[in-house]
Amino acid sequence: MTLSQRTVLIIVSTFIALLFIVAATSDVILLKSFASLEHSVLGGNVQKVRNEIDETYDELMASAKDVSAEIEHNGPGYVASLDISPFLNHRIDIIACFSASGMLQAAKAYDFHKRTPRKLPAHEISLLAAAIPLSAKGANGLLEGVFMVGSKPLQIVVRPISSTGSLILIGRYLDEEEVKRVSSLTRFHLDLIPVDQSAPDAETAAALAAFDRGETAPSHPIDSNSIAGYSLIKDIFGNSAVLVRVTDQRLLYTQGKAAIMYVLSAIFLTGCAFCGVMLFFIRGTILSRLDSLNSKVADITEQRDISARLPLSSHQDELHDLAVSINVMLESLESAEGELREGDERYRMLFERAPDAIIVIGMEGEEAGRIMAANQAAADQHGYSIEELCGLTIFDLNTEETNRTAGSIFERIAAGEWVTTEVWHRKKDGTNFPIEVHAGMIKIKGRNYVLGFDRDISVRKIAEESDRMYLDRIKQLNSELNQKALDLAAANSELEAFNYSVSHDMRGPLTRISGYCQILLEDGMVSDQNVTTYITRIYESGNWLSEMIDAMMQLAQLARVEFAPETVDLSETARNVVKELTLTDPDRKAACTIPEGISASGDSRLLKILMTNLLNNAWKYSSHSTDTRIEFGVMQQEAETVYYVRDNGAGFDMKDAGKLFRVFTRLHDQSQFSGTGIGLATVQRIVTRHGGHIWAEGETGKGAVFYFTLQPKPTPEGQFT
Repeated sequence: MTLSQRTVLIIVSTFIALLFIVAATSDVILLKSFASLEHSVLGGNVQKVRNEIDETYDELMASAKDVSAEIEHNGPGYVASLDISPFLNHRIDIIACFSASGMLQAAKAYDFHKRTPRKLPAHEISLLAAAIPLSAKGANGLLEGVFMVGSKPLQIVVRPISSTGSLILIGRYLDEEEVKRVSSLTRFHLDLIPVDQSAPDAETAAALAAFDRGETAPSHPIDSNSIAGYSLIKDIFGNSAVLVRVTDQRLLYTQGKAAIMYVLSAIFLTGCAFCGVMLFFIRGTILSRLDSLNSKVADITEQRDISARLPLSSHQDELHDLAVSINVMLESLESAEGELREGDERYRMLFERAPDAIIVIGMEGEEAGRIMAANQAAADQHGYSIEELCGLTIFDLNTEETNRTAGSIFERIAAGEWVTTEVWHRKKDGTNFPIEVHAGMIKIKGRNYVLGFDRDISVRKIAEESDRMYLDRIKQLNSELNQKALDLAAANSELEAFNYSVSHDMRGPLTRISGYCQILLEDGMVSDQNVTTYITRIYESGNWLSEMIDAMMQLAQLARVEFAPETVDLSETARNVVKELTLTDPDRKAACTIPEGISASGDSRLLKILMTNLLNNAWKYSSHSTDTRIEFGVMQQEAETVYYVRDNGAGFDMKDAGKLFRVFTRLHDQSQFSGTGIGLATVQRIVTRHGGHIWAEGETGKGAVFYFTLQPKPTPEGQFT
C-alpha cells in the first residue's frame, strides 16, 4: 500500500471513527440530557396536579369552618336538617358531627355530582369515626388527609367545635368526576390507582419501588410518544393509599432526537467536504514532494554515495526541513566514516603500544585456544616476537598447573563473565612468572573470541611477601604492646591501691597529731612561747597535709568516676559556687559577672568540680585586691566554643604558664596564698576527660584568665580531632 493510499485510508477511517464517536456521544449524553429535562418538566407537571388535589383540603377546611359556626348556634341537629344546596355549593359528599369520644351525633351524605342524597353505610361510619382520635395529634385539633373507602379515596378534614366539644368532619370523594375536573384544570391526563390492589401491574409496581428507594417524583416512558409521572398519596394513618399518574407527550425527547439527527447529518456532510479538500491538498502539496524526495534518497542508497546531497525546495516547511535533516545526516555519516577510520587507526595504535599485554584467543572450531592476535607488550613479556606468539596456543604459554584450571576459566568466560584471576605463564627461555589476567568474551564478525589483558605481577608478589613479613612483625609488636598495656594497668591498679592505703594509713596519725596539738593549745598547758609557736606550726602542717591527702584522693578518683554526659547549665553552677564563697567570707566585697544561659554538654559532677576549682582559684588569688572583679563567660574562636574565668588578682609570669597544671606545683609562696597545688591539675584532668584542652594567660599583679574547651576541635572537613 502506497503512502497516498494509506493517507486516504487514515483520513476516511478517522472521519468515520469521529462520526461514530459523535453519534455515540450524542446518543448517550444529549439524549440523556433531554431525558433528564423531560423528567424535570414532567415532575413539575406532576407537582401542579398534586397541588390542585391538595387545594381541595383548603376548600374543605373553609366549608368545615362555616358548618361548625352553624352547629355552635343550632347544635348537631343542624347537620341532619341540611338540604343538598350546601353540598353543591361547597362540592362536598359527606358532613358528619362526632363527639370527642368518636360517637356519631349527626351525619348527612350526598353525591353532589349526581345531585342525589346518599345514606352512609355502617362500615363507612366506623371508618369515619376512626379518624376522630387522630385529630388530637394535629395542630389545634385539625386533621386533613385521605383514607380509602373500599377502592375509592376520600379526602376529609376534621375540625373541633369549641363551644360544644364536638368535631365536624367533611369529606369529598376523589371519584371519576373529580379526576376529570382536576384534568380539565391542569390539562394533563390523570389517573388514580389504588395501592392496596392485590395484583398491581408492572408499571405500578415499578413506580412504588421507586418511591421505596426514596425518589420524590419518579417517571417511566410508556412508549416512544408518551411518558408517565407519579405522585404517591398516603392516608391519614401514614400508609400508601393512592398512586397519582400523570401522562404527558414526549415532545422534548422527540425534538431532541430530531435535533441530534440534524446535527449528525450536518457533521457528515461537512466531514465529507473536509476530507475531499484535505485529500486534494495533501496530494498536491505533500505526497508528490514526498514521492520525489523518496526517489532521490533511493538513488543515493543504491549508489552508496554519502557525499551526495538532496536539492532543497523554496518551500520553508517540514519537507524542506526533512531534506535539510537528511543532508545533515549524510554529512554526519561522511564525518563518522572519517572518524571511524581515524578511530580504527587510533585503537590499533593503542592496541600495539599498550603497556599491558593484550591477547585475542579463538573459542570456536579450529581456532579454539589459538592466539589470534597479540600486541608488542605481550610478545616482550613472553620473550617471543609477535609472529611467533600468534603461531602458538594459550596452552603453550600456560604452566602445567595453570592448564589444569584453564578449562573452568574458559567455561566462565563462555557464560558471559569477565574473569579476573592470577595464573602462571612460561617464557620462551622456560622461566615461569605470575600474571594477573582480566579476560572476557567479545564478538568479531559473528564469531566469539577471548580478549585478555595480562600484567606481570612479579614485583607485586615480592612486595606482598614483604608486606606479609611486616604484618607478622606488626602482629608480634602488637602482642608485646598489649602485654605491656596489661602490665601497665596492673601497675596502675597496684599504685592506686598503694595510694589509697597510704592515704588512709597517714590519716590516722595526722588526726592524732592535730588533736594532741589542739589540746595543748586550747588547755594552755605550754607556757613557753617558742614551744607554743612550734606546736602551732605542727598543727597547721598536719591540717595542710590532711588537705593534701584529700586533694590527692580526689585527683585519683577522677580517672575512675563514671562519665554520664548531659546538658549542664554552667551559669547556674558558677552562681552557686560564688554564693558559697560569699557565705564563707561575708565581709569581702567582690564584683562577679556571670551571664545567663551559658551551658555545655558533659558530666554534671565533674563540671561542678571544674567550676569550683577555677572560681576558688580566682577568689583566692584576687583576695589582696581592693576592688575584686571575677568574670565567667564564653566566646567563639575558630568554630570552637571557649569558656573562660577572668580575675584581677595576683596573676603570674607567662614564662611559668607551663607549670600551672602540674601536681603540687605552686607559683606563689604558701604564706601569701594557701593551697595544695592540686586544684588546677584536677581541672586539667576534667577538661581532658571531656575531650577539650585548657590554657592560661596572665601578667604579674594584673590578674589571669583561664580558657578551656569541652569538646574536640573540629577539622576543616567537619570532623573532630
